[in-house]
Amino acid sequence: MPPFPFTGHTGGAAIRTDTANIRTIAELINETTATERWLPAPARVRTLTARLRVFVDRTAADVETAAGQRPAGDPVRTEALIAVREARHRLGLGAGAGYASAITFARSLGRVAEELLRHQGAMAQVPAVTVPGTAGPYVIVLPQTETCPHCLTLVGRRQAQELHRDWSAARRTNTQLAEHRNAAHAALC
Repeated sequence: MPPFPFTGHTGGAAIRTDTANIRTIAELINETTATERWLPAPARVRTLTARLRVFVDRTAADVETAAGQRPAGDPVRTEALIAVREARHRLGLGAGAGYASAITFARSLGRVAEELLRHQGAMAQVPAVTVPGTAGPYVIVLPQTETCPHCLTLVGRRQAQELHRDWSAARRTNTQLAEHRNAAHAALC
């Protein structure tokens, strides 16, 4: 028995990855990353690690699938895929020999799980853009309710240029769109 009552409690049911169980997952992540301030019993470390392994494995697959549906130049996609690669790398490392290594591995899984959870939320909040190049740095994205015919013409032209990989023409068209939006729509913004 541990020196303090109830400190050896190993937890309850398995962690599900659905969004209805986010609070439990967040509590698990917080408990794991808090091991910098407290040292749990070895059995608890094993339990935390096992539950995080399942969560990270499933969530990495979900985030990778959602990121794969986004355009290639989308920064949200790029960051999510980097997080998935890091998560899979951490899963492959495993814990070394000894208690300190087990704690370090559990912490790293907690941080990776936290990052994947953040990316999963970002994927759910930002709708995927199906047109190449319409999401990313320095690209103007018009709302779906846009009615200005000149704006719609320029966006159509830019999309055609991107599909033909005429990047210099696409940049010029994007500049024209920015100038038009500043001149004609400045009062609306």
